[in-house]
Amino acid sequence: MDYRRGLKVIKEAHGRLSTLDTDNFLPEILHIYALHYWGQAKYYSAQQYWIKALEQSALVDEVEIQIECLIGLGNVWRITSEHNLAKSTHELAVTVANNMRIGWLEGKARILLAWDLYLLNNYVEMLSVLDGAEDILEGVNNSTWHAEVWDFRGLALLGLERLEEAEIATKKAHDLAIKHELVWMKAHSYISRARLELLRNHPDKAKALLEQAESSANSFDNGELLSQICFQQSRVAEESGDYENALTAFKKYRTHSINMLREQTARVGLDKARASKRQLEQRARKLINRIRGQHDFDSEKLLTQMVSETYWWEQLVLFKTELKRSNHAVIIIQHDDTNYLEVCAEIAHSLCNKRDLLSRLSSDRIGLLLADKGEEAHNVFQVLAKMIEIYPWHRKGLKSTLPIVEYQDILTFPFTLQQLEDSKTQDALNGHSAK
Repeated sequence: MDYRRGLKVIKEAHGRLSTLDTDNFLPEILHIYALHYWGQAKYYSAQQYWIKALEQSALVDEVEIQIECLIGLGNVWRITSEHNLAKSTHELAVTVANNMRIGWLEGKARILLAWDLYLLNNYVEMLSVLDGAEDILEGVNNSTWHAEVWDFRGLALLGLERLEEAEIATKKAHDLAIKHELVWMKAHSYISRARLELLRNHPDKAKALLEQAESSANSFDNGELLSQICFQQSRVAEESGDYENALTAFKKYRTHSINMLREQTARVGLDKARASKRQLEQRARKLINRIRGQHDFDSEKLLTQMVSETYWWEQLVLFKTELKRSNHAVIIIQHDDTNYLEVCAEIAHSLCNKRDLLSRLSSDRIGLLLADKGEEAHNVFQVLAKMIEIYPWHRKGLKSTLPIVEYQDILTFPFTLQQLEDSKTQDALNGHSAK
């Protein structure tokens, strides 16, 4: 890509904007500046422009650019090895996109969040994040994102040593890469499959796959993938007792790594914004904390235990993995009228402690994830149902049927909203209608 030419074009656009009586296009222009500096590996300049774009997007209510800026800032922190900062920033991007119902951006942010989690060796949460990405991107026509979801899922499963499932995931990623001619993904999928074969103690198969990966990466890579490939080749040769080839592959790995590091160091040296690194980070954190404060809870009603539906489902799945050790239960409140649900949210929130999670799961459902089980959880359910039953609804002008309140054990509760909506268990054993 010709980033220098792109910068000239966007500078011209910026100049023309200054002659107009509007700032509506400024956030997007600043975001495009950042993308070009990112492409040139001038990460601090990219960070500087994403911060400016984030500030401007708040002034003109450009939510999509705001999310793109959060994604960009998270990427800067990931590539500069600030993995926890990258994770928290991409989590916020997911939350904002989810709250604003911008599905394609939520999916994009989730894929990058999965990358952060991989670098932090958090494979279980990574799988949960990728499941959400797959659901959200189901109708999105972007073959690269779909391949990345499967590739990262394969990496997470390899990290957990769930080899049979990892084989399915890495094969799907590879098939998508071949079908849609995704050259980078094709090379990366060969690496993932080689790691799988190495874990299975099949060094010959791993060696053949890495040779294919190297052949594919030679046509386009600047060293990032080739260094990974050569490192894996060295490991495979060492496992096979072929120490001469292991040394040769390791020398190639060192050559690619050093060349890449030298190039990055030179580019950072040319980045005029590097001197203000500390000030840039402080500005970025202030902005991010302000946005987080707007989206973590309802600022008007201060329902501090109210979280996004995405976070609620993710925590549900994580607690399910604890099986019999899980100390949680679920209460669902259902009504077709959103006015009833708003009141129910306030009632339910009044019973929450700091470990409970409340969320608007859909237009007609609220979910309460209780940090209790058994008799204690059932007592909370009965109190909540009674409070809804005796609430003076007529004072709010509400005269419809009462909301349905249901209690369910976390292990038998569905994994997704679709499963919940498809189930016909509203009047089953644990169901309760506040009448």
